[in-house]
Amino acid sequence: MHAARPAPPLAILPRLLAGVLGLLATGVHAAESSAWLEPVLRTLNADYRAASAQVGRLRSEIAQLPETPFNQQSGRIGFEIVSFLRPRVDRRLEGWIGIELDQPELLDAIVLVPVDAPYRDFPGPGYGFPVRFKVETEDDAGGRVVADYTTRDFPNPGRLPLWVPVGGEEAVSRVRITMMEPWRYLPTGFAVLALGEVMLLRGPRNVTARLPASAVRVSESFESARVWSKDNLIDGQSVLGAPVGSEHSATLGYHSAFAARADDAKWVQVDLGRDTAFDEVRLIGATGSQLAGRPGFGFPVRFKVECADEPGFAAPRMLLDHTARDFPNPAANPVTIVTPGARARYVRVTATLLWERAENFAFTLSELQVYAGERNVALGCAVQALDNYPAPAPNWAPANLTDGFTGERRLVEWPDWLHGLSRRREALIELGGAEQLAAQARAAALDRLGHMGWATVLAGVAGTIVVVRRSRRIRQRDLERLRQRIAADLHDEIGSNLGSIALLSEMGLRRADGTVRADLEEIHRVARQTADSMRDIVELIQRPAVTGEEFLAKLREVAARMLAGIESTFEVRTPVELPSLTAQRHLLLTFKEALHNIRKHARARRVDIEVTCLGALLQLRVTDDGVGFDPARIPDGHGLTSLQHRAKALGGSLGIDSRSGAGTVLTLTFDPRLLGVAHTP
Repeated sequence: MHAARPAPPLAILPRLLAGVLGLLATGVHAAESSAWLEPVLRTLNADYRAASAQVGRLRSEIAQLPETPFNQQSGRIGFEIVSFLRPRVDRRLEGWIGIELDQPELLDAIVLVPVDAPYRDFPGPGYGFPVRFKVETEDDAGGRVVADYTTRDFPNPGRLPLWVPVGGEEAVSRVRITMMEPWRYLPTGFAVLALGEVMLLRGPRNVTARLPASAVRVSESFESARVWSKDNLIDGQSVLGAPVGSEHSATLGYHSAFAARADDAKWVQVDLGRDTAFDEVRLIGATGSQLAGRPGFGFPVRFKVECADEPGFAAPRMLLDHTARDFPNPAANPVTIVTPGARARYVRVTATLLWERAENFAFTLSELQVYAGERNVALGCAVQALDNYPAPAPNWAPANLTDGFTGERRLVEWPDWLHGLSRRREALIELGGAEQLAAQARAAALDRLGHMGWATVLAGVAGTIVVVRRSRRIRQRDLERLRQRIAADLHDEIGSNLGSIALLSEMGLRRADGTVRADLEEIHRVARQTADSMRDIVELIQRPAVTGEEFLAKLREVAARMLAGIESTFEVRTPVELPSLTAQRHLLLTFKEALHNIRKHARARRVDIEVTCLGALLQLRVTDDGVGFDPARIPDGHGLTSLQHRAKALGGSLGIDSRSGAGTVLTLTFDPRLLGVAHTP
C-alpha cells in the first residue's frame, strides 16, 4: 500500500492561515482566562509584568493583615462640626480638635478612627473624614507636625483607621488635629468634619481612656443628644470594636441565669490568684456570628465594677459606678476603667439593671481583662458567678470570661491591630491603583499581542510564499537536471546503439541477398525510424518549447521531414496555448504515428494538416488522399491500436473517417488542461 502524498504547500496555506486567524480571534479576545494568555501578556509588556507583580504582592500582604471589622458603632457615633452646612462653600475652611493630656506622655502613635453615617445616597463609611488636614504634637517647648495631608486630598478611609506614628521619643502634652479642607457632599455643597474616635497609644494602652471629657477642646461642635458630641472622641466607642486576631473563637463568653425582672442583680468575678496591683480593667460585650444583628448582647444597662481582697466582697473598693444612669450599649468595643493605684485579688462586675431579652432578662460579657502594666493578668484566671446559663451550655460557661477570646476571635493588643488596619487601608488604596494600572497595561498588551499576531500572520504568509516559491524553483531545477540527464543517456547510450544497429544493417545489405536481405532492410528501417523518434523526444526534453507557436513549429518540422516527397500543408486556424510537457510528448508521438502510417500504407499524393482550438479543446486533423481502408477491417500492421492508446493517454478521442479508394481523415481531440499546466524551465 502506498502512503498518501502530502498536500502541496500552496494547497495547505489557506488552512494554515485560517487556523492562525482563528487562534487570534479566540485566543486573544475571547479566551481571556486561558492559562497561556497571562504569561504571554507579561512577557510582551514590562509595565503589565510589573503591575501584575505589584497586584500579587499587595493581595498577598492584605491577606495577612487584620480583616476589616464589622461595624461596631454604638449609639454614640462620634464628633461632628456642622457649621460648614452652607449652600455654597467658596472660602478656605478650617476646624480643629485639641486633646490635653493630664501629664506628658511618650506616645507611640495617634490613631484617627472614622465614623459610619449614611447621608442621602452616600453609604456611610468615612463620612466627614477630613480631606486635607495635619496632626501636631505639642509640649511646653513647642510643637511639631507628625502628619501633613494639607497638600493633597486624603482618600476616604471607609471604616479603617489612620495610624500616625509619633516615635515615643519626646513627651507630649497636647495633640492637635487641624482640618484645612472638609469632606463634602458635592450634590448639595454640604461640608462637614466628623471623627469617631481619637486614640493616643503608649504600648498596648489607649491613654485617652483615663482622660476626662474636659480634656477635649474643639473649634466648634454639633451636640446632639450624645449621638454627636465632642465627648465621644475619647469614649472608647467606634466602628472598630475590640482588637482581634485571625484565630476563631469556640466560645461566646459568660451568660447569667435568666431573670424575671430587669433589676434582679447579677454578678461575676475573677480571682487573680493573689494580691495584684493593676492599672486598668476592660469589659468586652458579647458578639459573634451566632448573635448576628445583636452586638453587645446582654451588656448590662447599669452596673458597677469593684475590687476586693476576699471573695465575699465584704469590704469592696469601687472602681466604676454606673448604677445611677444607663450606659450606652458599647457593642463589641472595650469599656475601659482606668484604676491607678488599685490593688486587690478579686475583681467583680455587678449588673444592677439587666439587658432585656425577648421574654426575660440576663447579664452577659464576652471577656474581662485586668491589666498590670502591659500584661493582662486576668487571662486564664478562675471565674465565679452568682449563677450562670442553664447547663449544658459550654459556649456560655463562666470560665469563658478569661479565655482570651471574644465571641468571634482571639483578642490581641491595640498597636499591632490598629497599625495592621491602617496598613490595610493603605494597601487597598495601592491595590486599586495597581489594578487600574494593570488593567491599562493588560489592554495595551492585548492590543500589542493582536498587532503582533496580525504581523506574524502576514510574515508567516509571506514567508510561506517565499518558501513555496523557493521549493518550487529547487524542484524545477532538480527536474530539469533529471530531464537533461535522461536526455543525455538516451542520446549517448540508446541513440549510439541504434546508430550502430543501423550502420551494421546497412553494411550487411551490401553483402546479403534473398530473405536475409529483406530482414536486414526491415531492421535498418526500424532502427532509423526509432533513432529519429528518439531524437525528437530528446530534443523535446532538452529544448522544450516555451510558446504554443514554437511547439507547432516543431510539429511542422516533423511533418516536413516525414512527408518528404509528398505534397503537404500545415495550417493553424486559431492561436494555440502551450500544452504541458506530458501533453506535448503524447501529441508528438501520436502525430508521428499518424504520419508514419500515411507514409507506409496510404500511398498518398497529398496530406493536409490542420490545428485548431474549439473552446478549451485542442483538435489535430490529418487528411490524406491515399488508398484509404475499411476501419472495420483494420490490419494489425497499420498502427491504429497504438493511435488509440495515445489518444486515451491524452484523455481525448480519436476519430477515423476512411473508406477504400477515398483517403483517410484522422481527427484527434483532447483537453490539454487535463495533463497539467505548461511548464517553462
